[in-house]
Amino acid sequence: MVGLIPKIAISQSPYQRDMGYCLHRTLDHMRLARQMGADLIVFPEWFLGLNPLEVVPNRQTDALCRQAQDLALGVVTGSLRALDPDTGLRQQCALVIDADGRIIGQQAKCEFYPAERPWFDPGEGIVAIATRYGRATILLGLDAERETRWDECRALFPDLVFMVTSARGPQEAERLQAMAVSRSFEIGGTVVLVPLTGRFGGVDYVPCAMAAHRGRVLANLKEGEPVGLASATSAALIQLGAVDAASWARAIPVREASGVAGGTEFRSPEPERRVLLDWKALAVPDPLQAGRHLLAQAYDAPRQASLAPAHPQYPEVLEALLAEGARGAFAWPGLSGTHAYDPRYRSIAAALCRQGKPLIAAAGLGSAPFRFSDPGDWDDIALAFPELTVILAIHGRHARFWDDALALAEARPNVALLTAGAAPRFLQEALQRIGADRLLFASGGIPGQFQAEWEKLETLRERLGLEDETFQNIAAMNARRLFFHDLEVHRTAHPTEVEHPQ
Repeated sequence: MVGLIPKIAISQSPYQRDMGYCLHRTLDHMRLARQMGADLIVFPEWFLGLNPLEVVPNRQTDALCRQAQDLALGVVTGSLRALDPDTGLRQQCALVIDADGRIIGQQAKCEFYPAERPWFDPGEGIVAIATRYGRATILLGLDAERETRWDECRALFPDLVFMVTSARGPQEAERLQAMAVSRSFEIGGTVVLVPLTGRFGGVDYVPCAMAAHRGRVLANLKEGEPVGLASATSAALIQLGAVDAASWARAIPVREASGVAGGTEFRSPEPERRVLLDWKALAVPDPLQAGRHLLAQAYDAPRQASLAPAHPQYPEVLEALLAEGARGAFAWPGLSGTHAYDPRYRSIAAALCRQGKPLIAAAGLGSAPFRFSDPGDWDDIALAFPELTVILAIHGRHARFWDDALALAEARPNVALLTAGAAPRFLQEALQRIGADRLLFASGGIPGQFQAEWEKLETLRERLGLEDETFQNIAAMNARRLFFHDLEVHRTAHPTEVEHPQ
């Protein structure tokens, strides 16, 4: 089973001090996880409350091991107060318990807040734990936020990383979730974020549990959900930041304590809006279900807009998703096993025209079967439906595809281009030939790429001396006009709930 993505249950009940109550709740969560079909369950820090400082194994861990064996369920614990029998060190440790009830690994916390440090001794470093699902590492608390600990983690080539850490507010929660997604892409594996929730040590910690695999969100637990399930078959099919419309980060003067004007503070740019799409949704057996997963992700989130998969064989799916709130569509003919000049795409284009919604169309060089997606194939649609905005997303760095995309945009005023992946030379040429009103800043959909794409745009701005209005159009306003112009219109119904495939 090594290499498979297990079905992972995540426990996120609020902290309680009483160990007896917490142990009873932990065993209940294990039973619930097994009923949900989970292969293993992960617990947050302090999941047993204030357990005694004891050598492992002890009465509490024995109870967990017996339950794991009875249920045939793997367990990854949050921090336990543990005493090293040889050195006498006082540590916070996490355990990995196999489905046969054996403790197969242990990780001591390495980094501490100043208030914690007098009470605990740090571990020697991050270790790899061999499980039936591959190599696993556990990053407890601040370990998950220290780059040096991530460097240790990467060097171990883990298949699974458990970020057992906590968020002290919504902004910190968003940052940790973005980190989990980007780190999962970096390691080419699965990252599970397991936060402490509730009030602990005078601080309120907020829920943000999630799992991601190779840059894709597998699950994002709702607040108040005691146990949630993440698996490859229930993937949310979300790719964040396909079009990040980000406002220009201006230089803001700051004042020093003396009251004299100091230097300048440059705010780090962040996506102000996100358009959600997932190319793989065009290759799944049920594109309606995939589209509804995207809609559910963006529902009631004014900073996000969801697009619908435009599969030529299922025009009725696009009609349904547009009616349920999708703000446009995305298509990749090669991934759907066809070409853009397939007559069935006319039904797709007609449906979008009736709704006044844009189409993001992928083209470019990639692995089979989408290596044949040529930007010029969209010429028939662009010519036949002049009121439809076709936004070309070019995959790969083959110059011919970028040149063909620019030629099409130059010939058809309803064709626009995304900036993601484009060489600075190409962007400069695009500005000269089609102008700034048909260029949209995009990060490519992977959180870790945002900074690099943004810096490329900033460099172009400085090199060409772009005016503020021109730069803002590329960075934000063009995407706003296409995807967020009707934010005052509220949906009246939630997208239809869809059962996850089992």
